[in-house]
Amino acid sequence: MPRARVMGDMTLLPNGDVLIINGGSSGSAAWELGREPDLVPDLYHPENPVNSRFESLNPTRIPRMYHSTAILFRDGRDLVGGSNPHAFYNFTGVLFPTELSLEAFSPVYLEPEFANLRSKILSPKSQSRIKYSTSLKMQFKVTGEVKSPVKVTMVFPSFTTHS
Repeated sequence: MPRARVMGDMTLLPNGDVLIINGGSSGSAAWELGREPDLVPDLYHPENPVNSRFESLNPTRIPRMYHSTAILFRDGRDLVGGSNPHAFYNFTGVLFPTELSLEAFSPVYLEPEFANLRSKILSPKSQSRIKYSTSLKMQFKVTGEVKSPVKVTMVFPSFTTHS
């Protein structure tokens, strides 16, 4: 990793990359034991060659330490929230106050220049159910020219605590 990080949250993105976000650069888990908020999200690209797998992104301004979370939305964004839910929700008088705001992290694959490469699923319909060990036929449309093999990623909706 580009730097030390404790209490971080990791989310597997639909393109196979891993978002590493939140946490601190020192200390340990618990309300007041984490230090030096790590405001810079990192992307881990497992397909890249060794020594070029991490990419540091634009920082946030909100320290998200103990009990922060990050979950993947169905549209490919990542919902980031929480931090330090002190007993009785302390908003003042502590090193890192309870944080109730939410942020949406938008990966590069959602940038407008890639819109013609994002597929539109035609079937099965959204919210369809499938069973384990059964075949699934998928139909989708892409308006742009696809020059590489097509990958399909299925993500089970997450729920997290102490991620």
